[in-house]
Amino acid sequence: MNETIEQYKIIRSARRKTAAIQVDEYGVSIRVPLWVTDQWIEDWVAKKQVWISHQQAVMSQNLKMFCLKTEKGAPFPFLGNEYFLDWCDGKRWDVVLEGDKLLVIVGKRRSSRKSDSERVETYLKKWFKEQAEKLISERILYWAQKKGVQYNSLKFKDFKRRWGSCSARGEITFNWRLVFADKNVIDYVVIHELSHLTHLNHSPEFWALVEKYCPDWKVMRSYLQTKNAWVLW
Repeated sequence: MNETIEQYKIIRSARRKTAAIQVDEYGVSIRVPLWVTDQWIEDWVAKKQVWISHQQAVMSQNLKMFCLKTEKGAPFPFLGNEYFLDWCDGKRWDVVLEGDKLLVIVGKRRSSRKSDSERVETYLKKWFKEQAEKLISERILYWAQKKGVQYNSLKFKDFKRRWGSCSARGEITFNWRLVFADKNVIDYVVIHELSHLTHLNHSPEFWALVEKYCPDWKVMRSYLQTKNAWVLW
């Protein structure tokens, strides 16, 4: 077996009817029904070596291209636009967009032993989360009314694998890093999660409902798949 895929995680599920391979920044996962044998999985993975290796190469490239670093001059996305990070001393903490610059004003009070970049990262994440909560709260109200559905709660979390989720109880949660993306992409994720209130699965009926409100959902989904590095920051 190819060295790059000699290790993979097997995930069995009683609800799953087909086998699927997932390649992400955490490795290779093989999702199969309960009845599938280890030997079948080993043979199947061997047949998929070329495809898996290609996906790993693409993933590695995307991680390098879109990895976010808290250092001066580093590019940071916000609502689909790119800004270059900088920081300076000031009376109190703040974040200001100046042209193509994302400027963090560092407050004078420095009781922490953390470095400037560590403090900037902490405050910058706080600011991004505040922006996400404000914008996405507005978009989910808009789309919930347009679709004629109701959700029970809205939360924002520090997800490391997903952009959003919807529970059977109507609890919708978003990754605050979604605010990095263009508003059209944000709308896609909002529509996606609201559609789970009608279909709590990824059936053809679910995707048909998503497409009704977001005809370009495949483009949006592909866009987010290339930006997996964002969730690692």
